[in-house]
Amino acid sequence: MVIAPHDITGVVLCGGEGRRMGGVAKPLLPLQGRPLAAHVLERLRPQVGPVIVSANRELEAYRGFGHPVISDEVLGVGPLGGLAGVARHVTTPWLFCCPGDAPRLDGDVVARLASECDDACTAVYPHDGERPQYLFLLVRTTACASLTNYLEGGSRSVRGWLELIRASAVGIPELAGSFVNVNTADALAKLITDN
Repeated sequence: MVIAPHDITGVVLCGGEGRRMGGVAKPLLPLQGRPLAAHVLERLRPQVGPVIVSANRELEAYRGFGHPVISDEVLGVGPLGGLAGVARHVTTPWLFCCPGDAPRLDGDVVARLASECDDACTAVYPHDGERPQYLFLLVRTTACASLTNYLEGGSRSVRGWLELIRASAVGIPELAGSFVNVNTADALAKLITDN
């Protein structure tokens, strides 16, 4: 099975509360003079068709990137809330989501994940050689319909939902740097000094 880029909607998850960073909107923090999310979008755009940003605050700033911005329908349930809200607006058969604070997203990551999908595949996510990277997820849009019931049942675990839909891990340790995201001030400082 071949999944073409135009069959995939890119979803950039920017709805986090940034608790470990003092409540700031992490994807808007600057790196090399541009917001982290701008770096993510630049790297994601060539890999997918339409792009949607999931965000719950600073909406005008996110709209400034030139893509539709969708807010969570149910707040406070983590990244799956963002995915559930956006999935209702996706018209392609697949979507790929990634965090808005992962500015080193590799230009081949979507194609690498797509190449591992067959007709029975529901979802795939990368394993970087040390840990699974659940939020860099390529998933059939239809599979996201189960999110509403999952969240309404009180579940919040990304891993739990991926197990429910029988997602598979794809080992791509050579792209481990692609999955670095900014959870702390130290992590941002390291990105700045590494660039």
